Amino acid sequence: MEQRDFAVADLRLDGNNPRHAVPTPTTREAIAALLGKDPEKLLRLAQDIAQKGVNPTEFPIVVYEDGHAIVIEGNRRIAALKALADPSLVEESRIRQMFAIAARRHSYPQSVRCVVAESREEARHWITLRHTGENEGVGIQPWTTEQKTRFAEKKTPTEKALRFMQQVSEWYSADEKLLQDIEIVRSTRLTTLARLLSDPKVRNSLGFDFRDDGILAEYEPEAMHNSVRRLFSDLATHLSVSRVKSKDQRSEYLGAIKDDLPQNSQRLTQPRFVPKQKSAGPPVTVQAPSQPSAPARPTSSVPNRPQQDKRVFQNVVMRNISPRTAKVLNEAKKIVIADSPNVAAIMIRAVIDIAVTEAAETQGWRRRQDKLRDRIGVALRHIDPENADRKLDEARRMSQNDGALSVKNLHSFMHQWDVHPMIVDITTLSVVYTPMLLKLDEYLGENPK
Repeated sequence: MEQRDFAVADLRLDGNNPRHAVPTPTTREAIAALLGKDPEKLLRLAQDIAQKGVNPTEFPIVVYEDGHAIVIEGNRRIAALKALADPSLVEESRIRQMFAIAARRHSYPQSVRCVVAESREEARHWITLRHTGENEGVGIQPWTTEQKTRFAEKKTPTEKALRFMQQVSEWYSADEKLLQDIEIVRSTRLTTLARLLSDPKVRNSLGFDFRDDGILAEYEPEAMHNSVRRLFSDLATHLSVSRVKSKDQRSEYLGAIKDDLPQNSQRLTQPRFVPKQKSAGPPVTVQAPSQPSAPARPTSSVPNRPQQDKRVFQNVVMRNISPRTAKVLNEAKKIVIADSPNVAAIMIRAVIDIAVTEAAETQGWRRRQDKLRDRIGVALRHIDPENADRKLDEARRMSQNDGALSVKNLHSFMHQWDVHPMIVDITTLSVVYTPMLLKLDEYLGENPK
């Protein structure tokens, strides 16, 4: 495919654009369809193009059909340019006026460089990768909230939450449970942590505050350990954003954890300044500080945090299940998640399903067993009837609700050909359901049949 400059007026919008439910044979109809339910989006694109120009890193794709240059990729950009050049193409008067204002204020491009394809089929592969997600790494991989924050380098609540997690990981690098909870929070509850830490009362109670160039600690790390451990444990299990939205809710939460908060008697006379690290991302290694009087040790790096589960249910040992179920679990534990994410996702569902089904049949839990979420729910109610085990909160939430990681996802991993499991989601599911499987095994050992 070659590149060529086209006058905007010489380009035709695609009358068979996949964005539209019906063909749009004229420019006016195509623009009306693109404006659609949210005209502000196309207007904002036009305003951005008028001010900054057309994105030079992504060229529209054009094919010649019946002697005309048809835009088969980049219709929104070309439509925005056409509406800037001729606002009368826009039906709604208010939006039309805004296009006209943008056109008057800026010298928008009159021509655009495009890639010319021999046919739609030649361009199909590249258009597919542009619009259909990650495609197991071949397509566009969107940034996570954490990655967006690092790129922006702004003093946002999320950036501060990332800084806090990094510092906590350094202070308590030997606390494996805390570090596992931090990884769950990093992938599933980052905005909830950011909301909490944006409240000065929360920061004061925990004993620290933010500065542009670092953190001020009101206590020694050991005095803050219990409160930090409790905070991340709650966030990794049951503490969702809906529970800390308001100041009253955050005050109520502080009251609930008051016994874990550092005591005023331990507060330092002067806050201790901890300089900001170069990156708010997760630290990789730290070197033990040298001690002049200590004998020399071999040099090695100590991980600041344990690796996330590399294998499916790698910490699960079940001694009270049938040999066949145990064999399924042990085979699943051999799967490296990063190497075989699709198989890992399927095996997570298989292990959970087989384990709770076996428990239901051997224990006689025969009510409401048609669906997997029901079998999980019955198992959870029997192994923790008072909902007292906080480690099971996340399994309860994910299995009984329809959130981002729910039983629907487990089904989709097995039955939907176009679902591509993400490594972070598989790891999270493995971590979340590990306490349930361990508790279930404990229950079966105490209630043999």
